[in-house]
Amino acid sequence: MIRTKITRKFINPRECLLIRTGHTLTGGSYFMETDVLPKCFDTAADAIRGNDDFIQAVRFDMETLTGEDVTEDCAEAWLSDWTGTPDESVPEFVKHSDAFERYCQAFNDKQPDPDQQRQEWLDDEYRYEHLNRQVPVFRQRRGLPPLLRGSDLL
Repeated sequence: MIRTKITRKFINPRECLLIRTGHTLTGGSYFMETDVLPKCFDTAADAIRGNDDFIQAVRFDMETLTGEDVTEDCAEAWLSDWTGTPDESVPEFVKHSDAFERYCQAFNDKQPDPDQQRQEWLDDEYRYEHLNRQVPVFRQRRGLPPLLRGSDLL
């Protein structure tokens, strides 16, 4: 029998996701609540689908009346589908997350393709040999018989 690790749903039936959104006119913020209970979300990507203009996400348990900041999980889920560069604009909750810093670091530290490196090395070698051709050490003198080569002896 194969045992698998039980995974927790991102939002359980007794929880809701509170999303803090910035208010551009007043400079304040307000909270928006997910759908009525018992709405479940398996992943953070499912929970934030369609809401990428928020600042903070809080998983709020309705029974214990406790909250947990899940903004970092939402940022990781948003970045997992994103194919842009760090210079492009990203939502506020992603911009200030540790996941985005790791993404930028990994984007800047990409290793070059080994085949491309080899081809560049070969091109440089060819250029060096072509530009630095040496004049033969032994020049043929006038009036002397030509130098014998190994193939001439046979």
